Formats: sequence, C-alpha cells, structure tokens
Amino acid sequence: MSKTAIARIESLTHEEWLKLRQKGIGGSDAAAVCGLNRWRGPLDIYLDKTTDTIADNDNEAMYWGRVMEPVLRDEFTKRSGLNVETVPFMFCCKEYPFMLANIDGIVHEADGTVSLLEIKTANNFAAKDWENGLPQEYYIQIQHYLAVCDLPKAYVAVLIGGNQFRYEAVPRDEETIKTIIAMEANFWNNHVLTKTAPQADATSDNAIASMYPESNGTSIILPDEADQLIANIEDCKNLEEQLKTAKAEAENRLKAIMKDAECGKSPAGYSVRWKSSSTSRLDTTKLKADHPDIVAKYTKATSYRRFSITAPKANKED
Repeated sequence: MSKTAIARIESLTHEEWLKLRQKGIGGSDAAAVCGLNRWRGPLDIYLDKTTDTIADNDNEAMYWGRVMEPVLRDEFTKRSGLNVETVPFMFCCKEYPFMLANIDGIVHEADGTVSLLEIKTANNFAAKDWENGLPQEYYIQIQHYLAVCDLPKAYVAVLIGGNQFRYEAVPRDEETIKTIIAMEANFWNNHVLTKTAPQADATSDNAIASMYPESNGTSIILPDEADQLIANIEDCKNLEEQLKTAKAEAENRLKAIMKDAECGKSPAGYSVRWKSSSTSRLDTTKLKADHPDIVAKYTKATSYRRFSITAPKANKED
C-alpha cells in the first residue's frame, strides 16, 4: 500500500484539524471500530463521523501529551541513538482513503530504512496497563499506522507517571492489519457512508445517551428480540447477586481469620490489609433541616433517563 499527504497539520486550526478527522478513521479510532477499546465502541466513532457537530474531547491529559511530545521525542533520540524526523502531515492510504494517519515521527534506522515513532504519556493509574507491554488499544493504533504508512516497524515511547520513560519496538503484524482493514472498510462503507448506525455494545452508554437524551412520553411495542435481551439482563443480575454473596462470604471469613491483625500474608504470597480508618461525611439530612436556603442555593438539577425492567403480572385464574 502507499500513502498520500492530505494536509499540513501546522497550517490547520484546531477546528479544521477536527473536521479533517471526520473524513476518515484515524489511529485513535481504530481499536474502537474493531471493538477492542475498553472505553469507546463503533457507535461512538459512528456518531463522531456522521454528526454535523465537531466533537472536541480535548482535556488536560491530551494537552500535556502534546506539550511533552517534543521532549519525549528528544529523549527517545538520546536513549536509542536513532535520528527522528518530525512529520507535520496527515496522511491517507491510497488504496483505502478512509484510513488516516497523523504520526509523531519517522525514525531513521542505521541500515537506511525508516520506522514509525508514536509517543504516549500515561498517569500512575494507567501504569498497570503497560506492565505486560503495549495496551491493546495502542497496538491496534500502531498497526493501523503501519498499514497507512506502509512501514515494517514502529517504536512506541512512553512516559509513565511523569518519571518512568521507556520505549519498545513493535513489528508489523500482517494478519492483524488484514483484519483491521476489513473491519474498518465494513464500518466505513456499510455504516458511515450509508448512515446506518452499528449495533450498540457494552461501551455505548455515552453514545446512546447522546442520541436519545430525553424520553417523549410515548409507549411502544418492543420487537421479539427484546425478550431475549431482557432474559440476558435478568440472568446477569442473578449471577451478579450470586457473585456478590460469594465475595462477601469469602471476605468475612478472611476477616475472621485475621481477627485484630492489620496485615496478613498468605502462603501464596498475597498481602491482605484490614486497617482501621476514619472519615468525615456531610450530614445532608441535618443540613437540609437546619439550612434549607443554603441547600437550595447549591443544589443543581440534572436530567437523565432511568432504565428499569418490570416483570409481567401473573395471570389470575377465574
């Protein structure tokens, strides 16, 4: 495959860049389109690509990621000994023009070949995601970029918790790339272009709430599949209750074994802590009774839709 530059990033405003991203599937979209993102799914990406509103999900973490990018690029050069060239362009794949890539750099290898560089930052809470290598969302992103840019290898440099820097090489994975291309092509051609929303999944909470923020007061007859979905929900609720009970029993038996001890070590090496602690909580009931005016002043109304299922009433025999 081959790529072509469709825009020089430096010449675009932030809004223009966001609008350009709507014209295809970027690396950060790839895992969600493939159903392998823990926080977003195909329905979220579908809404991003088909809405007239430009979604700007920028936040502090993303901002500092951009600020740290040149610093981490330089650090990668120092530690790897490899020269890195910045690439201020957005590319698309000529064979599959809906596949987009906005990469952090090109690495010049000692043998004259080039590789791709992707730079990441992660806070301490995300450190565990990197314990066994690249998180799957980023692995899919890298393979998407390698497909678009037609390169054999990528380096991923990451700063974890603000003070742990490391990098690793990620080779091109042809089988994964074939799957990514097939799934992205299906998504783009059969959903985005036809304006046909993909099926909701476990990550679709925000997308569904965005699509249907308020009820209209009407009542409908649900299709046949609704009964199977309800049965699935009820089965999961029963299983959750069983697991909750089993968990509570195991915890209480372990506490009974520990007695007054604060810490314990199991034969297999697990550490158990049952530590005394105290906390201060606001007595909202008393506050409402003593200072209703203050409560009213600082109470904010929110709107949401409450989801519930009620079993059918049993038929009474005559």
